[in-house]
Amino acid sequence: MCGIVAVWSPGGGVVGEDLRPIEALHHRGPDATGQWLCPSGRAGLAQARLAVVGVRNGRQPVHSDSGDVQAVVNGELYGYREQRRALAARGHRLLTDTDSEIVPHLYADDPDGFVHHLRGEFAVVLWDRRRRRLIAVRDRFGIKPLYYSWIGPRLVLASEVKALFAAGAPRRWDRRSFHDYLHACFPPDRTLFDGVWQVPPGSVLSAGDDGVHITPYWDLDYPTTAQPPAAPGSAAIGDAVEEAVRLRLVADVPVGFHLSGGLDSSSVVGAAAGHAPLRTFTVAFPGDERDESPVARRTADALGAEHAEVVIDPGTRDAVVGQTIAAGEMLQENDHGTARLLLSTAIAEAGLRVALAGEGGDELFAGYQHFRTDAELSVSPLRMARAARSYQALTAGGDAPATLTGTLDRLGFLPGWLIERSLNAGMPSRPLLRADLRDEFATRDSLAELIDGNQEQLRGRPPVHQSMYLFLKTWFCNYILAAERLDMARSVEVRLPLLDHRLFELVRQLPVETMLAGESKQPLRDAMRAHLTDEVLKGEKRPFFAPPPADAGRVATRLRERVGDGALDGNPLLDPPAVDTFLRRLALSRHPLTATQDRMLHLVGSVVTLQLAYGLG
Repeated sequence: MCGIVAVWSPGGGVVGEDLRPIEALHHRGPDATGQWLCPSGRAGLAQARLAVVGVRNGRQPVHSDSGDVQAVVNGELYGYREQRRALAARGHRLLTDTDSEIVPHLYADDPDGFVHHLRGEFAVVLWDRRRRRLIAVRDRFGIKPLYYSWIGPRLVLASEVKALFAAGAPRRWDRRSFHDYLHACFPPDRTLFDGVWQVPPGSVLSAGDDGVHITPYWDLDYPTTAQPPAAPGSAAIGDAVEEAVRLRLVADVPVGFHLSGGLDSSSVVGAAAGHAPLRTFTVAFPGDERDESPVARRTADALGAEHAEVVIDPGTRDAVVGQTIAAGEMLQENDHGTARLLLSTAIAEAGLRVALAGEGGDELFAGYQHFRTDAELSVSPLRMARAARSYQALTAGGDAPATLTGTLDRLGFLPGWLIERSLNAGMPSRPLLRADLRDEFATRDSLAELIDGNQEQLRGRPPVHQSMYLFLKTWFCNYILAAERLDMARSVEVRLPLLDHRLFELVRQLPVETMLAGESKQPLRDAMRAHLTDEVLKGEKRPFFAPPPADAGRVATRLRERVGDGALDGNPLLDPPAVDTFLRRLALSRHPLTATQDRMLHLVGSVVTLQLAYGLG
């Protein structure tokens, strides 16, 4: 788990100074920095290393036997020991003990197909001297980030946007992406920043004499309604989860675990019991109904884990909320991001560099209520008819966002998460936006391009799979997985067993009806029954949201002072007078914040913080 920077210059001239932006990623890799320059000056690679696997000799870049292939790797590659043995049997000479070193050797054997042999969360950049091309690869779900920007005639890639800013990328908001973020989320190849792009999940970027091309190598391929279901049994799902967990326990340093009161993290910790010492960490919100720490504590006790709680209160929040936004390089809409940074801080202070977590369970097993609603539409014509009437009411009057009306026209239904996004963010944020921003994008459908460009994966699928596909391509890989930057801000590598692509390829075959049988994520409950306490096994699904700040008036007052001091001067997104009015009302209110007010307060605070932290225009 590291930070990487790469530079490609078709005209040559890359020198060591061009790799200095790696210094902006020191938090991702505090143990060592390595770099390599192509003799022709066409490419340069740099890595800041967090030593987790192959601690004693894992410095990067790594290279092929001939030296013609040089590579830097961020992330973890699972099953690498078996691959190292297979490579050695084919005559390859490996010089380190790391998982990363398999990359250049696999590429040397199969330049066009090597990525299919990689399993895990990773971002890879390599230089092929013979073919004079740079290759950049991102893992299938987008767990590890990989950004790029054209800076003059050069293509620069990096693990975080702040490194691209250090390299000279423009420091500007992308107004279109901001609009899309509010109404759905920007697509997997864009960011909030103008001129800064992402290598999409499951894709390869190739830069060479024939130009720059991006090609997918894997996609979320749900079965069509015409395909007979091949439902995996509980034993097969349980075996796949347990294998994914065991693979992610491989490290040369101790491993910890995130543990909430929920099914997903409890399944991961339960599957790890007996294979590794258990050190678990949970977030506590004392006195709030959303506090899951008592359940987590009882689960930890039942599994014999050494357990720690991270208590979130106004004081701890104030200390790191600004760091959270700047580190995550994303807008925050709740203090769950702040809680995540504090959790990673506690893990690092406990002397750990690696932790396993449960993200992905809701996305693979349709755990969110909006997915269950979409599943009902998929199997019940009566439900779909009722939904159609509600769509008419929602889109009547001409005020409905174009993303809703456009998606309804294209799909014939509205994904539940998209309705929630419109009601909770798109519509409430309108009064806070600059008038010219509202006018410019008044007719923009934020999902049109994604839907039209992915018909092969959407056509013929039931509504719930269409909904899950679009969610994973937008909100999940951009907002939810931004937690990776918060973990790495504290030099903590978080591994996600439930986002194993082989597990997904098994679970995707589950019939839609199974999403509605029993409790939320019943197939996962059944598969992991032996590893769960009765309390967790029978518990209700509760999304992880931090409570709104109890001192919201004080928070609003402080933010209003910053806006009054010019924090939004020149901002192309928000209207300062409208923001001031909103904040003044919150500051004077004697009522607790609603969920929507909390979201808008965080949205304004995030825009202000990012603008000041990175000098955005």
